[in-house]
Amino acid sequence: MLATMEMRSRHDLISRALDLVFRKRDVITFEVVMNEDAMDHVVLALAKRKMAKAMHKEERDLERFATLGVMPLSGRKWVADEVLVVAESKEVAGDLITEVALDQVFGDKAFEKFGKWFISLHFSDQHPGSHKKRLIFKFALPDANNMADMSRLVALVPYYIDLIGRYKLSSHAQSKTEAARAKATKEEYKEQQNLRQEVMQKKKAEKKKSLEEAEMKLTAQAIRKKEEKDRARQLKKSMPRVKMLRSH
Repeated sequence: MLATMEMRSRHDLISRALDLVFRKRDVITFEVVMNEDAMDHVVLALAKRKMAKAMHKEERDLERFATLGVMPLSGRKWVADEVLVVAESKEVAGDLITEVALDQVFGDKAFEKFGKWFISLHFSDQHPGSHKKRLIFKFALPDANNMADMSRLVALVPYYIDLIGRYKLSSHAQSKTEAARAKATKEEYKEQQNLRQEVMQKKKAEKKKSLEEAEMKLTAQAIRKKEEKDRARQLKKSMPRVKMLRSH
């Protein structure tokens, strides 16, 4: 598990003033790389509405596999109104947004108190890079007086490591996710092929252009040489002939 902190600049008054205007906060990110066999096909993200929409648009796995604003089955207790769920299916959302998580942070009552420190969570077996199966938690760091509130949020990290590690999709959901990933792999392969073809065509066009430029340069040189020869010939013709007389 990797924990990184993004801290506000506190060295000058301008930075502090900008922080007040733009409400920049200290952020801590927990990133957990899951073992290949310890995570099923899961794509799930939670964030406040504006950020959830941005994540769905910008994160490739969410845009490709997940739906924005997934709602539970009727009658099921759900996340606070300020939070949007981005998930691959209702099954994944319903199974992973548990009663424990709702009581701890994401339910109406808990979120009213602790939600101001929550930024996002993003679980996916399709993250970009070499380690695709990752759990990412982002929280705002409170000031020293409210640091105790962080215990609720940080407790989500081991809770979800254990839950995701044990979680298995139903056979129906499994077949759907496998089909979606197979389709995505084909599309990605096709995109890479198209990209390679574009690169090759660009190189070919650049080579052709450089050859044409070289040919034009040679042609220009040949024309100059011919013109120089013609000028030399004309100059020679225009020069008066001098007759040499032999002395006896």
